[in-house]
Amino acid sequence: MRTVNLLLVAWLATGCVMVPKTVLPSEEASGYTYIPIDPFPVTAEPGLNCVVAAGTSKPDYAKLPTGLPDNAIRMLIEEFDGQGHVTYGTSKADAENKQYRVTTDFISADTVNFPVVITKFSRRRNNGQLDSVPFFQIPDPAIYQNQTESYEVHRLSTVPSPSSQHSQVFNIPVYVGIGLRATADIITLNSGANVSGIGVIGAEAEAKNLKGSLIVQTLGVNGKAVTAALPIQSELNRTTAQNAIVAVASIKTLLHANETETAPRVVGMYLPFPAAKPLVNAIISELSTTPPSWKRPCKSL
Repeated sequence: MRTVNLLLVAWLATGCVMVPKTVLPSEEASGYTYIPIDPFPVTAEPGLNCVVAAGTSKPDYAKLPTGLPDNAIRMLIEEFDGQGHVTYGTSKADAENKQYRVTTDFISADTVNFPVVITKFSRRRNNGQLDSVPFFQIPDPAIYQNQTESYEVHRLSTVPSPSSQHSQVFNIPVYVGIGLRATADIITLNSGANVSGIGVIGAEAEAKNLKGSLIVQTLGVNGKAVTAALPIQSELNRTTAQNAIVAVASIKTLLHANETETAPRVVGMYLPFPAAKPLVNAIISELSTTPPSWKRPCKSL
């Protein structure tokens, strides 16, 4: 129970940061945060301690989570408006019929760097032409149509130099590893509903302040005991929220078991600048085009 309580306390934690004032309000609350990603494979390369034995085709890699130096519990709250825009970081609803997604990850991970070149475009009012514009500034509304920003994202190795004078180079931290994820998709029924964590959401659902669904999934983790520990959720309430927390704690204890199967996956990234959903999606699309490389440790000789 102590482990479960510690997890619950960690999941309820939130924070705020200062961001530049030259961005849209939806972006202002959306920077410098962890972004969970639907898991996809990475390209494993031999680490520094790896030796390919004679007669074999690949190194004797260590079983994960061995070689993953960092453990973390990370949470993201997304607020969706009627136009499909997303704001990250909200913890309390300000109106009814608002849509939110709350994602909590427990991950054992390593960090790889993903250098990209990002170019921001906006559409002119007079002829509809797309122009590249400064990345950290709101386009002049007298010249450009509102909310027509789009982005080109290329990994730095695929372009010889930035394609525009406004292009920006960023180094995005990408998390590679294994873990567990609990996701709640909710709609508020009352203003003031608390959406600050999975446990709180369950209580709010039982109080009829919101409704929604709850998903628990593994990230690069499989096995009979793992599958058996995953809860089958019928609705979102206090009990199913608590079951999700208990399931994550139970599966966490199985990560080092011999019978548990593990595989490295991209599980998330850190957003080092304010950004709306279109830019986040463009980065993820470029990231998934060619899986990033990760130097995987081998078994000790």
